[in-house]
Amino acid sequence: MRYISEKEYNAEMLRIKHENESKARLRKLKAERAKGRQKKSKSISNSKLVLWAMVILVFCIAIWFMYESHRLCDLSQAYALLGIVASLAPVIFGYYSKSKAENTEGGIVYETAMKEQEVTSNSESGKG
Repeated sequence: MRYISEKEYNAEMLRIKHENESKARLRKLKAERAKGRQKKSKSISNSKLVLWAMVILVFCIAIWFMYESHRLCDLSQAYALLGIVASLAPVIFGYYSKSKAENTEGGIVYETAMKEQEVTSNSESGKG
C-alpha cells in the first residue's frame, strides 16, 4: 500500500473538487436547456393504434356498404356486413388481453420499464 504525501492529497482533492464543479455545471446547463424544449407528447401504444385503426376501418366499410346497398336497392349481400363487423372482435380481444396482462400484479407497463431504465442509467452516470 502506497501512502501519499499531504501535498499529493491536497492536489488530488483539488482535482476532484474541480471535476465535481464541472459536472454540476453540466447538469445545470442540461436542466436549463431542457426548460426551453417542448415536452414530449405521450405517444400512443401500437396496440391502441391498431385497435382504433381497425375500428375506424370497419365502421367506414360498414357505412359505405350500407350506402351502396341503399343506392342499389339490393340487400341480398347484407350478410357481408355482419362479417365485416365481426372481423373487429379478434382485434378487440387481443388488445384487452394484452392490457389485462400488463395491468395485473407481476405485469409490467412499458412506461414503467423505461422509467426504471432511465433511473439506472442516471445513477450509473453519476458515479463517474
